[in-house]
Amino acid sequence: MQQAQVQIYGLEGVIAERLRELALAQRFWLRETSQFAACRNLVQTSPPSVFVFVLGRDVEKELSLLEQVHASLPGTKVIAVGEADNPALAGLAWDLGAAYVLFPPTPRDRLVELVLHLLPRMSA
Repeated sequence: MQQAQVQIYGLEGVIAERLRELALAQRFWLRETSQFAACRNLVQTSPPSVFVFVLGRDVEKELSLLEQVHASLPGTKVIAVGEADNPALAGLAWDLGAAYVLFPPTPRDRLVELVLHLLPRMSA
């Protein structure tokens, strides 16, 4: 049986900790990075089931990565997390293939249930 993998980029604090706890409870592999080059390399060499990334720090690079993941890894579900209410940026993330776009005013704590929902159902 192959273990599900979730990769997160740029996510910190309480929500990242809750995802770590979820990974232990649900027995999936959680990979975290805060550096863009490392993130891009991980996605390409070890495709995740779910890819969560913060959108809005380096928009051009982040949107390019989203487009690349959507085009080359159709089985990977992408969740774009915004730091500020930005309908135009959220719409662009949807257009480029994000499975979910989580921007304020939607609370970030919804991310944990979204990840759980998107994880593939593994059978023994």
